[in-house]
Amino acid sequence: MNNNILYSQDGNAGGFQPPPPPSAYMPPPPPPPPSYGGSQHNNPDKASSAAIWALVLGIASWVMCGIISAVPAWIIGKKEMNAIDAGQSSPAGRSMAQVGMWLGIVQVILGVLAIIGVLVYLIVVLLFVTNN
Repeated sequence: MNNNILYSQDGNAGGFQPPPPPSAYMPPPPPPPPSYGGSQHNNPDKASSAAIWALVLGIASWVMCGIISAVPAWIIGKKEMNAIDAGQSSPAGRSMAQVGMWLGIVQVILGVLAIIGVLVYLIVVLLFVTNN
């Protein structure tokens, strides 16, 4: 039989040496992530999802949804602006939240004026039809 040695360390012919014991030194744990003024946002360079939603709903209120998405855009935009002012949300989303809020406000005003205009028109037509 042929005695082949597969592993030889420091001239030890065929014997296995265990690994050295671990050292007593343990590295300290990593530091916690930095806190930005006590805020809860992770990245101060990115807008929060609430700011993005306010902008999306504000645009949607003008494109297809009207007053249905204008009211949530107004509410979410205002809440996000308050969160940014309180330091609870990333300041990078301020412009998105503000634009979404104002798009919602203007669309609500125009929607209410349109509803009033339609009601006045229907009353005038109803009065005209009943008098003739």
